[in-house]
Amino acid sequence: MKRITVLVIAVSLVWCSVHGQAKWGGLARQIAMGGSSAGQGLVLNPFIWEDPTLLLVNPAYQTLYKDYFWTNIGGGTLAGLTTVDNGYGLQNAGISFALNKEFTVGVVLSYDPSFANTARTLIGGVGALGFNIPGLSIAQRAPRPIPAVANVWEAFASYDAGSLDVGFGFLYGNSNSDSSLAFGTTSSSSEASARLFGFRGGILLDMGAGNALDVSAALRIDKAKDNVTQTPAPTAPTDGEYSVSGTELQLQARARLKLSNRVNLVPYGAFATLSGEPKEDAKPSASAAATPRALKVSLTALAFGAGIEYQTTDIFLASGLSFFTARGKAEFSQAAVGTTPAAALTGTISNTSIPVINLGGEWWFLEWLAGRAGYYRTLGKFKLKVESTIGTTSSTFETNLTTPSSFLLFGNVTGDGIVTLGLGFRFGSFSLDATVSEEALRRGFGLLGAGDNLNTFGFLNASFNFH
Repeated sequence: MKRITVLVIAVSLVWCSVHGQAKWGGLARQIAMGGSSAGQGLVLNPFIWEDPTLLLVNPAYQTLYKDYFWTNIGGGTLAGLTTVDNGYGLQNAGISFALNKEFTVGVVLSYDPSFANTARTLIGGVGALGFNIPGLSIAQRAPRPIPAVANVWEAFASYDAGSLDVGFGFLYGNSNSDSSLAFGTTSSSSEASARLFGFRGGILLDMGAGNALDVSAALRIDKAKDNVTQTPAPTAPTDGEYSVSGTELQLQARARLKLSNRVNLVPYGAFATLSGEPKEDAKPSASAAATPRALKVSLTALAFGAGIEYQTTDIFLASGLSFFTARGKAEFSQAAVGTTPAAALTGTISNTSIPVINLGGEWWFLEWLAGRAGYYRTLGKFKLKVESTIGTTSSTFETNLTTPSSFLLFGNVTGDGIVTLGLGFRFGSFSLDATVSEEALRRGFGLLGAGDNLNTFGFLNASFNFH
């Protein structure tokens, strides 16, 4: 039996090596090739036209990855200093199955691109898009922590109509913590919960002669509530019902325009807007009136740019320049109550980056081994402005900072430019991609017994193409 098992494994490996067609790519490839933070928990080089990571933006890409399993394994920061970046939010997986030549279905697990886990904090008045200004709670009692949404999944369906591919996705996630107590004539119940649902749709259009178009949109709705009821009614403000809602809209478009057999022009544009607003649905029993406070937060972001793809049999380059701007706003107001005067506060924070530089290169040294290098940098201008009025007294605070900055979600790496390295491996139908610690070039590979805590590889992703 053992011999038969060994023989089957050997034959399978040989068959995969000869007939397999691994489709490499993923977040590790994007990071290693000069990718920058693209929101939604992603790092992308927008000038790489084809990569399985793009399925997380446009579900029509599923038609290019039929019968395909992928996973972002995570692991360590970009420089490989720690492993604190492991876990939910950085580790996710997906799989797709072709039902026939036209229809493909799939699912993505543990990938959360939403604003929901920020929106749920707004009842307490903190976490408002990075303002973190205390004392902006609308609640008339102590807000309770709402558990984070940590079980997001998304179902995909795509249709291959020849020159046109169409994709659609449905996203859902929730969290909940509730309790109840009954003792004689006394009872209480509480619930703290959050949920999100959303839709994504997109197309890939082959315009002929090597030209193509990529368009997608996403709409998500975020909800959370913090409800407490008590019988008999308490004499202190300890009950009451509060909720928060948020809306997210994203639009994205790219084109691939063939300039020659080796060079493509890739222009792109992206727009995103989101908002969140907490409400008092039922005032605490001990409160004489509804809450006099109101809070609303919003964010708008815009990016566009252009770059080139250069490709030969063994070399692939993807580089370009972009413009990016984002503006967040928090508006808080409090009506006059008794001797307490009316108050209002408006905070705005903005970030404008021009140019954003993404440079990425990939070289296949061997049929099964690729080396990658990238560079990302942006010259950013940051502005924070807080305008407040209490009664008849007004004040304004403003700060501006212009600095070269490069930062990624993975590892919070900062500095004057980021140079990244990576490797890609493919064995038959299996592909493994990894970022490489720059320290590995100085003191050797950690996996071979280095005596320190530095990792050889940072972020990892793997895939298997069984099409």
